[in-house]
Amino acid sequence: MRGVASARKESDLLYLFMVIAFLLFATRDGLTGAVRYFLSLVHLDMLWFVPDLMAFALVVVFAYQQIFVKRNPIGIMFVFAFIFSLGVSVYFMKSDVLAFVSTIKSFTPMFIGFCFYNRSITERRWVRWFLIALLAASIVGLILNRFVEYPWAGQTITAFGVEKQASKLWWQGGEVRYGGFAGDSTMAAYMVVFIYALLSPYMSLAVNVALWPFMGWAIQTSTSKTALGIFVIYVMMFIFARLLKYPERIKTFLRRTALWSFLALLLPPVLMLALSGVSLEDLSPTLMSMADRINNTWQQPFETVAELFPVGLVLGCGIGCFAYPMQYTPMADYHVPLDNFYMTTFIMMGFPFLVTVLYQIYSVRYIKDPVRLSLITLFNLYSITVQCYGPSFATLMYGYIFSEMFGMAWRLERRIQPMPTIASSLGVATSWSGGGDVGLKAGRQPAR
Repeated sequence: MRGVASARKESDLLYLFMVIAFLLFATRDGLTGAVRYFLSLVHLDMLWFVPDLMAFALVVVFAYQQIFVKRNPIGIMFVFAFIFSLGVSVYFMKSDVLAFVSTIKSFTPMFIGFCFYNRSITERRWVRWFLIALLAASIVGLILNRFVEYPWAGQTITAFGVEKQASKLWWQGGEVRYGGFAGDSTMAAYMVVFIYALLSPYMSLAVNVALWPFMGWAIQTSTSKTALGIFVIYVMMFIFARLLKYPERIKTFLRRTALWSFLALLLPPVLMLALSGVSLEDLSPTLMSMADRINNTWQQPFETVAELFPVGLVLGCGIGCFAYPMQYTPMADYHVPLDNFYMTTFIMMGFPFLVTVLYQIYSVRYIKDPVRLSLITLFNLYSITVQCYGPSFATLMYGYIFSEMFGMAWRLERRIQPMPTIASSLGVATSWSGGGDVGLKAGRQPAR
C-alpha cells in the first residue's frame, strides 16, 4: 500500500509540474507585451525563460515514459525522430550553440502537451479559474486596446543576437491590428478562441451565450479573420451539440467532425495545384495574402530544400528550419514565413511526421473526451494559414490536443469493455450535453 501511495504522490506531483508549465506558457503568450514590459522594469528578464526550462525537463519525462515504461512504438518513433531532426537542423542550417538552443526551445512546448495523454488540464477547479481570468484578460485587453495605447507598444528585445519586436503593431487595409495585452494580434485572438474552447463545457448555456458578443468584439478588434472564422465554427458546433442533447450522440458528432477536419490538411497542395500563378488579388484585395501563400510562401521552402538539400524532402531539413530559429543561423536569407503548421512540421521532420499524422487520424476513433475532439477540428482548420511556431502556447496546444494518441488507451479498449474516458472518469459536467455528465462516473473526481 505504501508503494501505491508513493507512486500516486509522485504522479500527482508530476501532474502539478505539468499544469504549472502549461499555465506559465499560457500566461507568457497571452500577456506577452505586459509580461515583457514589467519584467524589464524590475530587471528580471531571465524569468521569461523559466517555462522553457520546465519544458526541457518534461521532454525527458515524456521520453522516459514512452521508451522505458510504456514502450509505445509511436512515442518511441516520435522521440527519436525529434532527436534525429535536431541533428539534421545543425547540418542544414549550420547552427551555432545559441541557434541550436533556440531550435530546441521552439519545439519543446509540444512535449508539455504530449505529457497530458491520460490527464486533463481542466480537471482541477483552481486551474479553470486561472484560465477564466486569463481569458477575461485577453478579451478585455483587446477591447480596451482600441481606446488605450499600452506602454509596451513597439517594444523591442534582443534574443540570440537578433533584435525583434516583443509586441507588434500591424496594419491591414489601413486598419490597426490590435494585440491587447499579448502585443501580437494573432496570438491575442488565438488565446481568446482556444482558452474559451477549453473552458466552454464547464460553463452554463447562459454564460456561454453572454460571452459570445464580447469574444466577437475582441477578435474583431484583432482583425484576425482566421480566429474569427474558427470562433464562428465553434459556436455553430456548440449550438448543434446542444440540439443533440444525448452525450453519446454529441461525442459521435464531434468525432466525425474531427475526422473530417483532417481534409483541411490537403487544402494547401490542392490550392497550389489549382491556382498557382493565378492573380487572386485581382478578384478581391482580401485574397492577396492567400495568393501570396499559394504562389510563394507555401512553395518556396520546398523549392529551397530541393535545390540545397534534396534528401531533406524525405528526411526533413531539421527542427526549426523555415520557422523563427532559422533567422538566427547563416541560412537566414533563405527563410520565408511558411504559414501552415502541418507543412512546416513536415518540412522539419520529413516522413516520420507523416506517420504521426496518420496515427493522429487513426486514434481519433478512440478519443472520447469531447473537449479534445472539438479542439482537433478547431486546430486543423486554424493551422491552414498559421504556422503555430513562435508563440509557444500554440505549439503546446497541438501537443495537448493530440496527446491521447500516446496513452495507448485504444489498445486497452480492445481488451476491456467498457473503458472510461478521461472526461468520464473525472465526472466532468459539460455544456455539450446540456449540463449533464459526459459519461460514466468512475475513478478520480475533480479536485474542488
